Amino acid sequence: MFKSRMFKYFLLLGLTACSRASAGDAPKNEVVYVKGNDAAMSAAIAKAQASLDTFRAALTTPPAGAQNFSVKVGFPWGIKDDREHIWLIEPKLDDTSVTGKVNNEPVDVMTLKLGQVVTAPLKDVSDWMYVENGVLRGGYTLRVLLDKMSPDMRKKMLGEMGFRLE
Repeated sequence: MFKSRMFKYFLLLGLTACSRASAGDAPKNEVVYVKGNDAAMSAAIAKAQASLDTFRAALTTPPAGAQNFSVKVGFPWGIKDDREHIWLIEPKLDDTSVTGKVNNEPVDVMTLKLGQVVTAPLKDVSDWMYVENGVLRGGYTLRVLLDKMSPDMRKKMLGEMGFRLE
């Protein structure tokens, strides 16, 4: 689990990564900051880590109707344990790492760029997701962020996602 002072998430991009994942047409970043001691976010990251084998299995042998596989990775920046959580598309997992294309323009991690292929340790994965027949699978941190929204904003974001929650 991450013990950072501040989590940074790209909410809009994360919500649209599954339905419109392409480094060339990534939407404008909408950044959401979450404190590192946020219990719901920490639990979501722990759940994503604990279920990474489920994601790996789906990525290896995609279920019928599965598409738009993405992994969120916390990249270090700044002081202490600050992390910028960035979605990677076209992920590939091995025993110790994940490789994929950066799917949003980083704000604080100046060594990364939109579309760049990067590799990170599996221990830095903070979420994973894919869409199966229109339903979000995984996306645990996204669900936490949606739960923190006002009812109107949540409804708007759910309408823009291109998939539904169950």
